[in-house]
Amino acid sequence: MSIKNYYQILGVERSASKEEIKRAYRRLAKEWHPDVNPDPQASERFREINEAYHILSDEQKREEYDRILQSGDEKRYRDFMEYIQDFLESIWQGMRKAPKPKRGQDIRLKLELSLEESALGCEKEIEYDRWVDCPDCEGKGYRGQMERVTCHACGGTGRRVSGIFNFPRPCSVCKGRGYIIKNLCPTCSGRGRVAKRSKVRVSIPPGTDEGEVLKVSGFGHTGERGGEPGDLYLRIGIKPHEVFKKVGKDLYMEKFISFPMAVLGGTTRIRWLDGREIEVFVQPGTECGSTKTLPSYGFPVGGGAGNLIITFRIEVPKNLSSALRGLLEKLAKELKDDGVEVKSGIMEKIKNLLPL
Repeated sequence: MSIKNYYQILGVERSASKEEIKRAYRRLAKEWHPDVNPDPQASERFREINEAYHILSDEQKREEYDRILQSGDEKRYRDFMEYIQDFLESIWQGMRKAPKPKRGQDIRLKLELSLEESALGCEKEIEYDRWVDCPDCEGKGYRGQMERVTCHACGGTGRRVSGIFNFPRPCSVCKGRGYIIKNLCPTCSGRGRVAKRSKVRVSIPPGTDEGEVLKVSGFGHTGERGGEPGDLYLRIGIKPHEVFKKVGKDLYMEKFISFPMAVLGGTTRIRWLDGREIEVFVQPGTECGSTKTLPSYGFPVGGGAGNLIITFRIEVPKNLSSALRGLLEKLAKELKDDGVEVKSGIMEKIKNLLPL
């Protein structure tokens, strides 16, 4: 937040007296009042003029502001403005003929999708809480005709002096109104709004990636005083998949093949995200850990898709039949793999027991 120069806004020197500041304020306020000035920027300019005057006309605020202006400390200025923002807002609202409609706040949620849902697209029903107008008081905060009494805390001024700067701030008891409503709505306790569980059905486009944000217009919190509702923003997350691992636009997976297929080659099948079976050719002499890339079978991006990278693993049988074990032992002998444990038959055992 850059530091505003309130002296320049009022067109006075930093050494200007209170009277000079007051004269400059009256002249500019008359010139830029939104009721007499048709300029679209008049309202904002008028607000700046009032903001500058209410800081420079108060001795304590002006001393603190001068120290900030001299140091150029933007963080200190931001803290200073945050502290008095409620006070400035109450002044601005007091100048308005009636409170303006206030837009509802946005709602931000995280939506977890499966890899299939994010890649292929889907429809999801989102259930969440949001503020809506109280159905019993129609957002007013009270029922029937308003019954009010003067606030005992501020004496009806709507402001109280407090804080380290000793600035007048909106009264916390009456919220700056100067009065307390007696017949508060029991449903909303005078807030004018209640939390409601809402549902909305959202269409997820194909290829919606992790971190993307989908906007659902008009499904945020309901606005105040007839203001338009906020929006619902959904940040996409993708759940881990039991088969595929997504890295950018590419998909990775492991495929187990038999030892004969690794040696002799052949074809195997894999099931893709949409349920289709894809036939994959295995090159003769495929080693454990070697990879094969299938273009355009990765995660959809724009009009295309990334790659599917398959890592082959050799499947080792755990429970061998006697026939299969015999074949493997013959293969071991053929390959001259002397380290392989070979179980001897009955005749072989007898022969080993007889003396030579």
